[in-house]
Amino acid sequence: MVFSSPFFLLGFLPVFLLAYFLVDYKYKNAVVVFFSLFFYMWTEPRFSLVVMISALIDWGLGSAIAKTDNEKTKRRFLALAICQNLGILFYFKYVNFFIESIIQLFHVSSYSFLEIALPVGVSFVVFEKITYVVDIYRGTGYPAKRLLSYLVYVLLFPKLLAGPIIKYHDIADQLQKRNINAENVIRGTVRFIMGLGKKVLIADTMGEIADAVFGLPVAQLGPQNAWLGAICYTLQIYFDFSAYSDMAIGLASIIGFRLMENFNMPYIAANFTEFWRRWHISLSTWIRDYLYIPLGGSRKPGLRTYWNLWICFLLSGLWHGANWTFVWWGVYHGIFLALDKLFWLEWQKRLPRVVNILVTFFLVILGWVIFRATSTGQIIPYIQAMFTMNAGPGQFVYITENVKFYLVLGLLCAFVPILPNYEQVINRYKTYSSRPLLEVLAVGLLLVLALGKLSAVAFNPFLYFRF
Repeated sequence: MVFSSPFFLLGFLPVFLLAYFLVDYKYKNAVVVFFSLFFYMWTEPRFSLVVMISALIDWGLGSAIAKTDNEKTKRRFLALAICQNLGILFYFKYVNFFIESIIQLFHVSSYSFLEIALPVGVSFVVFEKITYVVDIYRGTGYPAKRLLSYLVYVLLFPKLLAGPIIKYHDIADQLQKRNINAENVIRGTVRFIMGLGKKVLIADTMGEIADAVFGLPVAQLGPQNAWLGAICYTLQIYFDFSAYSDMAIGLASIIGFRLMENFNMPYIAANFTEFWRRWHISLSTWIRDYLYIPLGGSRKPGLRTYWNLWICFLLSGLWHGANWTFVWWGVYHGIFLALDKLFWLEWQKRLPRVVNILVTFFLVILGWVIFRATSTGQIIPYIQAMFTMNAGPGQFVYITENVKFYLVLGLLCAFVPILPNYEQVINRYKTYSSRPLLEVLAVGLLLVLALGKLSAVAFNPFLYFRF
């Protein structure tokens, strides 16, 4: 079940909201757990029992860690919790990947893969559950007093399938008491509609062209198609994933929760360090707190710092999927993050910010080619096609006026803060007397357009459901 599907919009969501707002406050968490379980079982019926059993284990181990004063016992409980979570992740997501890699390495001629379906959202669920027990061990968090509260944290359906990745202690107070009022409902509804529009109108439209281009044989690409596909995918993945975050944050706001922001205009970043402060903020924060700092972070100067950074983003690439294209994408970003620390953050001060933004965006596009490639064998030929200027135009990829419109709109939305006089225009708009009416009309039009497209074409799942 996805947020942009007719069943969710016209069936699940209205019934859930009706039940949630009708029951007494003390039963609201129970309603959330019940509907979140239904939501996940509809999407992943086979994996739902695994999630529940694993959650019960973590809740018990978290309580045990908090109650014991013996450091060795605490570490054993922590290791058990981490191992059972990573074991789930490895089995469902990576076991066939490692089998295939070993087979290719040793040239095994006869083999068979295990029949394992990748559960939607497994990476996000596992990371949050690890966060819970690690924070209790560190003393920066505390165990849930009630199992129901912990289950709301794990299963809360707005963020269940693709984040944001949240820490238990950041949401613990909201599990006990939260502001359920008209202001939050209106704010959340507007945010949800904005996300729906971004997903259906821009991301899905860009995805159609990206899929067509990346599906072409390399010999038929040509530089025009290659750049078109790369730019369309760059917009698709941003508007698709940020749309999910908008919809998740909006849904959570409607029922009184505050979730952390996950995106902050990443394509106006002036370097890779800034890019990762703006892109998938909850993941980059998780990597920093639970991987980079435990490895030593930048406490040890020299090569160790760069090694820690590179390892973190290699694993970040692997987290996105069991494919070498994701691993190389992680390596690619790790290299540029290391170069930032090595010299680029200082050198770039000599250049205008707009130049740094364009350079970073250009390098990010190349990174998305690595990420989107159907195999490692497609990466270099595709990038070569982008820069082979004397090549023919390749097979013609038809672009409608509709696609052109959303391509330009997507670029404008991605770069609007660096447009001339942006801040002055925004400040004047904030004082405009008809602003509320304009916003209502804009949101209403966006909803009509999004629903109109949903009624005309089959909905597409969010990209990050695959990761």
